Amino acid sequence: MSWTAGKATRWLSLAFLATMLAVFLVTALIALTLLLPPAAAKTTITVYLRESIPVEYEWEKRMIAEFEKKNPDIDVQIVTEAGSTYDAKLLTLWATGNPPDVWDHGGTVNTYLYNGWLLDLGPYIRRDSAEINIADFFPAAWRAYRDGDKQWGMPFVSVGSFMWYNADLLDAAGLQSPSPDWNDTGWTWQRVQEYARKLTTYKPNGPIDRPGLVIIHWSYLDIQYSWSFGGDWFDETAWRQGIPCRPTFDTPANREAYQTMVDMLYRQRTAITFENTTTDYASNLYPTKQFTGGNAGMAVGEGPWLVMGQLDSIKFRWGMAPFPRGGQAKNYVSMVYTDPWMISSKTKNPEAAWRFVKFITSAEVMKEYVKIGNFAPARRSAVLDYVNRLSQASRHHTAAEVLLALAGSQEYGREALDHVIVGWPDFFQEIQGRMPAIWGNTRSVPVVLKEIDEAVSNLIARKFGTGKK
Repeated sequence: MSWTAGKATRWLSLAFLATMLAVFLVTALIALTLLLPPAAAKTTITVYLRESIPVEYEWEKRMIAEFEKKNPDIDVQIVTEAGSTYDAKLLTLWATGNPPDVWDHGGTVNTYLYNGWLLDLGPYIRRDSAEINIADFFPAAWRAYRDGDKQWGMPFVSVGSFMWYNADLLDAAGLQSPSPDWNDTGWTWQRVQEYARKLTTYKPNGPIDRPGLVIIHWSYLDIQYSWSFGGDWFDETAWRQGIPCRPTFDTPANREAYQTMVDMLYRQRTAITFENTTTDYASNLYPTKQFTGGNAGMAVGEGPWLVMGQLDSIKFRWGMAPFPRGGQAKNYVSMVYTDPWMISSKTKNPEAAWRFVKFITSAEVMKEYVKIGNFAPARRSAVLDYVNRLSQASRHHTAAEVLLALAGSQEYGREALDHVIVGWPDFFQEIQGRMPAIWGNTRSVPVVLKEIDEAVSNLIARKFGTGKK
């Protein structure tokens, strides 16, 4: 055999061995693949977000990405209102049989419950109570959507309503700043009227130049003035079950409450509101802008968003006090606005949805939220940065005093009317069509309250009959 032929033979032998080795390796890999368990399929959940507030929406997308990173077996698909309003799109999703697995932003929560939309989170909360740390939630936030052992949402943000005041103007008038402590019950409507008289200034020809008080009211905010005098709009059943059975508008407490406001606006002439001043938001004479612009002594009716959106532009020292009390009220009452994360009763993946809700309402996530949000978180452990922001912007309160005010508004808090009254939009039409006659002083308080009682009674009869579904 020649050298060339021997070399060729050796190369052929090596090629044969290489081919056989390759076949063996492929066969082994196929066999190994067949022996391995199949890769677990991802669970998909849909989460409905509000796109209309870009900062919040971008933050939520970042949190969802973080959740997916920590939970690689869950894929979150985002649904948005896409040209509609948030509530209208949610209704459409349910009507077309495509409800999201998870959504938030408050809304008519008890109406969702009445419609059968909400999954009871009670069993999941009891199972994971150690991880959730229920004691970390503010009290009004936690009880907002709780009924016995049942829970219809996990609180995320929760803020109360306050009296706001210009500390510089109070000092100049020789008036002591009211305490932020809700256990100090000395901040009454009588005292507010005295302060307003000393803070109000008038133009030479008689109109108010600087109001002592700005009275803020709209929609369900009107009920705060009833509560502050020991009154209410509905009987206890409404607040226990969410279903109004008997309206209680025309009562002595409510007449005293609204007459006190009317007197300050039109008889004492120490206050302004939307009906007796400009309603053009662009104007510096708009009531809330008069306060934030430094041309009003006090403002009542709003939560922290009155100042949170303008922390850098408010030039005066400001403070926060309890919503005043009057009449037969023994304690202060704060209207609380709690937005929960909710899970659909129709979800096919409740465990995955629950894992997401646990994550988004965790202390760690809430601490991230307060960096971009204007609302207080529902957890005590997440509120520090929020408190410090308010304190630094106030230039009047210490952080401890701000925390005292926020905690008191929770201790004495009642959840916002639209969240807890079933069918609130219908009641809104009946009530809000008549309340401007009180605020505008065009009709007497007792007459208007009696008409609202009758109109709401008729609505309840049409909508609920006996008040039970």
